[in-house]
Amino acid sequence: MNKRTEICSLVAGIVFLVSGMAKAIDSSVFAHTIAQYGFDNLQFLSPLISMVEVVIGLLLVFQVWQRWTALAGAAMVAVFTLVYVYGAMFRGVDDCGCFGTVEILNTSPTLTFARNAALLCLLVAVWRKGENKCNLNRWIVVTALIFMCMVAFMSGYTCKKTGKKHEPNPARTVEYKVLKDFVSTSSDSTYLVFAFTYTCPHCLNSIANLKEYVPSGVVDKVIGLALGDSIAERIFTETFHPNFPIKNCSEELLRLTRNFPTACYIRNDSIVMQLSGELPCAYLFGLAVNKGGK
Repeated sequence: MNKRTEICSLVAGIVFLVSGMAKAIDSSVFAHTIAQYGFDNLQFLSPLISMVEVVIGLLLVFQVWQRWTALAGAAMVAVFTLVYVYGAMFRGVDDCGCFGTVEILNTSPTLTFARNAALLCLLVAVWRKGENKCNLNRWIVVTALIFMCMVAFMSGYTCKKTGKKHEPNPARTVEYKVLKDFVSTSSDSTYLVFAFTYTCPHCLNSIANLKEYVPSGVVDKVIGLALGDSIAERIFTETFHPNFPIKNCSEELLRLTRNFPTACYIRNDSIVMQLSGELPCAYLFGLAVNKGGK
């Protein structure tokens, strides 16, 4: 095995290690990313994926069973890339979620494809020129166990932290006492609280109608509660130029709702109406509000 193959194995291994550790920092965020791709029933795989990535990374770094490990890593990257293509084309996903909550490592779609292509090249090079030797020794085993225990603890803790929050439950009604944890209202004003994500196509299709709610007088104020990273926020702002305040929320927003978009019409400090899915135009929403006794 030449020096170039060793370097390729080391670099690819570090990428897998960083990716797996970053996901494990908050497993619930990666679980939500899986749901954004439309695979709600597979969210339980979030901790397992983190662990598999760390194991592949360790084997590549320590150059143990290189060819088999490189083949497994290449297959994993290829599958994830295809899933990302599907998400970008049909689900409006622009954040692959490869590095969890570490925003500085999450890149644009173009850079994501370029990074995955480069990683595949490294893995193919290791698969072709690497060796299937078991170079395990006591220090490698101890180091591997330490990393795996850390990932298992972080993934388990952050996954357990959210409980059953990610399970689909479309019939759940938003409680005002929960909503108060995110917004402040006044009894003499009417509000529309709009919970959304920056990458959800149904959310984005609602923005044009939402921007007309205050000018048309159907509500006094619109408040956006957004789930997403700073890159998605910047793209959203530059594209849609929202005329209402937006509060960026962490995965804690999932305590309020697991269905995006969700809109709550508030009058007299109580939720009078709740809507799920794309918002109607201001005229139709005003008719519904007036019918409800505004």
